[in-house]
Amino acid sequence: MKKNSSNIGFLVKMIVLVLVIWISSTILIIFGLDNWSDRGTFGDLFGAVNALFSGLAFAGLIYTIVSQKQDLELQRSEIALNRTELIKTTKAQQHSKKALIEQVEQMKINSKLNALKTLIDYYNIQIRDPKNTEEIIIKAKQKRKSTIQEIEKMIDRIGDDDLE
Repeated sequence: MKKNSSNIGFLVKMIVLVLVIWISSTILIIFGLDNWSDRGTFGDLFGAVNALFSGLAFAGLIYTIVSQKQDLELQRSEIALNRTELIKTTKAQQHSKKALIEQVEQMKINSKLNALKTLIDYYNIQIRDPKNTEEIIIKAKQKRKSTIQEIEKMIDRIGDDDLE
């Protein structure tokens, strides 16, 4: 933003300078030369200067076009670099997402195993409690056995790769 306002300020200063020179030369020609033929001859002397300034203006235009082309190429390369970085970031996020999903699955298995262990502990308490009847103890042993079998099934479903 600062660069833009300083460029505009410079342009305004240049325009004012050209206008001052132009008005000053007009005043000097009108008051410095007595008749119109002398003034016309004097003005014809500056035809080459007009061509020079026209050439300089054209060169400035060409310079501006080349400069803008370079700026556009730089912007394109920055966009390509940003696109590459965005692709890398997207891939990294996909890997993170996959890792998080795997972690959630492992946590589910771990939670289920902890719940089954808690059930086995409960059944063991029921089996050891002398106040319970033989029927309750037999049911607790059956449930404990089925719970252990469920744990064994879960372990069988988990591959060696999942444990690492």
